[in-house]
Amino acid sequence: MNLPLDKIIYRGEDPTGHGHFGAKRGKKKHKGLDIVTAPGEPVLSMIDGKITKIGYCYSQTRKFRYIEVTNKEYRIRLLYALPRSFKVGDEVCAGDYFGTAQDIAVYWGNGMLNHLHVEIYKNGLLVDPEPIIELLKSKT
Repeated sequence: MNLPLDKIIYRGEDPTGHGHFGAKRGKKKHKGLDIVTAPGEPVLSMIDGKITKIGYCYSQTRKFRYIEVTNKEYRIRLLYALPRSFKVGDEVCAGDYFGTAQDIAVYWGNGMLNHLHVEIYKNGLLVDPEPIIELLKSKT
């Protein structure tokens, strides 16, 4: 497994809300972990696997994209990542530069920090990405 960005800084709290796993989103909970990015920053595949989805984050706007990579153990979805020259069905390796961080702060405004949203499913179950990312950070 690989880190999705070269530098890991958690979004924490900004004027628009919290970026940690499980943070309240109205009646729902935040399903991922937000990591601060700079627009245009390279986004790396976290796992060896196949690109299973490339889509739009929201139905009300086609500005924001996501990339999903799956293998036998993990399904990882990275939101606010514009895919490079990859398509659904392509094989990727952990560490492959396969996307670019989008500029979401300019769209949402109100002091939101630009970020990459990371969702990790292990054996089909949604898990908190932070312990996995912390373990990966300790190995670098």
